Amino acid sequence: MKRTSPKTGVSRRPALAFVANPTLRRAEAVERAVRAAARALGIALVPPVPEARPDALLVAGGDGSVLRAVHSYGALGLPLLCLNAGSLGYLSSARPDQTTELLSAWRDGKCVEESRALLEARIVRARAAAGKRAAAAATASRQAASPGRRILALNDLVALRGRTGRVAALDLIIDGVQVATFRGDGLVLATPTGSTAYSLSAGGPILSPSTDAFVATPVCPHALSSRPLVLPGRSVATVRAARAEAPVQISADGELRATLRTGDALEATISDVRIRLLRLPGADPFEPLRAKLGWGATPCG
Repeated sequence: MKRTSPKTGVSRRPALAFVANPTLRRAEAVERAVRAAARALGIALVPPVPEARPDALLVAGGDGSVLRAVHSYGALGLPLLCLNAGSLGYLSSARPDQTTELLSAWRDGKCVEESRALLEARIVRARAAAGKRAAAAATASRQAASPGRRILALNDLVALRGRTGRVAALDLIIDGVQVATFRGDGLVLATPTGSTAYSLSAGGPILSPSTDAFVATPVCPHALSSRPLVLPGRSVATVRAARAEAPVQISADGELRATLRTGDALEATISDVRIRLLRLPGADPFEPLRAKLGWGATPCG
């Protein structure tokens, strides 16, 4: 199926921007399979740049590769096709042996599109952070986000205690109402997509990808009564450093983005920005969970 250029009206071959994780053991074999399938199906593989006019982005790798592609190429606004060449596969669920099937379904317009929500956040510095303290906080890390600058995350935003053996005290405030002060290693704010990642490891619930909600999950809380909270997508969650003997580290999808000192805060909510994932028709969204989490397995013994 050829595509028509909106500018020239001339038909052209469908084009996929292709990125792969070269560090994976199967990277070379997967790339050969992708190129062979694209050639046989009449699909052009192009660089992930606007000038190449790609119709979609094909990512070969694990879930980490998909997250990096979202942050590196999300501005292109392309739907994502994902081949799982890594160890997980919640996002990149198509197997390498399904390469031709996936590319053929995309070319013929048969893929199923899923809209995935992102978290959007900003850093709010304490009002007392003025003069030398504000200047020091602004230059403390080359990776630190500027106050007010937007931070996006497809999986999760994590506030984690700094490099110290002492717990961090983090206030969780929902829509202006303080819920609790959690003392422990940190707090995870996870999208439905990210509910199967760090939040799940910390004891959080699994949300269906289409759920209009996000999760606040304490990490190693000092109080055993601390439990995860499922929040409406329209809510604004504020994580404030109530006491931080070392700067609290803020990461988005595993990448350090900022640090908080006592009184500083992270404000987050579900963004208007969406990521479009393309899947094979008839794909079972719960199959990766059954496979990775061992649901339904017969107990040993």
